[in-house]
Amino acid sequence: MTVSDLAAPTVRSVLSAAVAAIGGDERHGQAQMAEAVAHALRAREHLLVQAGTGTGKSLAYLVPSLLHHNRVVIATATLNLQHQLVQRDIPALLTAAHTVLGHHPEYAVLKGRSNYACLHRIRDGAPDDQGALIEVPVGSFGAEVMELRAWAEEQTETNGPGDRDTAPPHPERAWSQVSVSSRECLGAQRCPYAMECFAERAREDAMAARLVVTNHALLAIDAIDGVPMIPDYDTVIVDEAHELTARVTQSATDELSPPMVERAARRARNAVREGTSADDLEDAADALREAVAAAPPGRLDELPEDLADALALVRDTARACWSAIPKDEGEADPVRQQAKALTDEVRKVAERMATDSEHDVLWVAERDASRGGNELRVAPIDVSVPLREKLFG
Repeated sequence: MTVSDLAAPTVRSVLSAAVAAIGGDERHGQAQMAEAVAHALRAREHLLVQAGTGTGKSLAYLVPSLLHHNRVVIATATLNLQHQLVQRDIPALLTAAHTVLGHHPEYAVLKGRSNYACLHRIRDGAPDDQGALIEVPVGSFGAEVMELRAWAEEQTETNGPGDRDTAPPHPERAWSQVSVSSRECLGAQRCPYAMECFAERAREDAMAARLVVTNHALLAIDAIDGVPMIPDYDTVIVDEAHELTARVTQSATDELSPPMVERAARRARNAVREGTSADDLEDAADALREAVAAAPPGRLDELPEDLADALALVRDTARACWSAIPKDEGEADPVRQQAKALTDEVRKVAERMATDSEHDVLWVAERDASRGGNELRVAPIDVSVPLREKLFG
């Protein structure tokens, strides 16, 4: 299909068929929006559309996106809208497109890596994991982890997505025992379970799809941070755009807590056979705990001296730990790789906080003692420049 095929009659015919497929009534404003989106795609122009809830705007941008000759990424802010697109609007549109066009375009949903169960974490775990290697349920937490592990194995057998939204009900801490962050991931080239990996399979599906549905946070990481998360695309449609700056800010927010530093120290201890660097990092976690407990909750306009000292200590000991972990020679060692990832993450966050940049805001967030106590958070004050230069530019 060429660009000239995006004429209004084609858009209108597919839109009419899609609206009929969901049992709705086509609206004049909906048709106008669909034609405007089609024109923007042809002319490679920006387009800003304001439309209220229930006006049919999803189909109005989905139809011309489907008829576009290159991949289009659709980013939403909320899971509710993502579910609506994936479970109702897109299936109806594909049925209509097949009726009108005679073919069935592909679409895919792509989420951040921590939203998918990690088979390596589940099957091999890590020596310090509390739950990942549980063989017999111990209390409700152990039972929750065991249920998630069984569900993930079932997903591999049924070719399921293995993502958090399809998992049995569970708390955050149970999910953390069956998933990893992008930093902790071994990567497809090194992981022994790469062929079964849910995250890799989702990315492969996205590479073969005409439409890719994702979220604002993943879009921000891909476009602004320069980390390739989404396959190459020609156009991006940001739905719920009024939420974009908040979601981008959220994705650029870092957290640092004593339990996080302690976890990095435990991982490092398993990877470093000699030296005291892991012990030093654990001592730094204690210093951070005392400094955070002494700091008032809320925004820190000035960094207290004891907190500045604690952050510098965490930064320096995390760097020493990272340097003490031997490099892999030959086959990847998951214990070393994950220890390096965690210690490096702790170092980077502590360094960002200790720098006390005028472009960031630093604050103490209150948390229950059962969740590790208060923690530090840092976020950019303004994300308009990176949005303008790297996403909209």
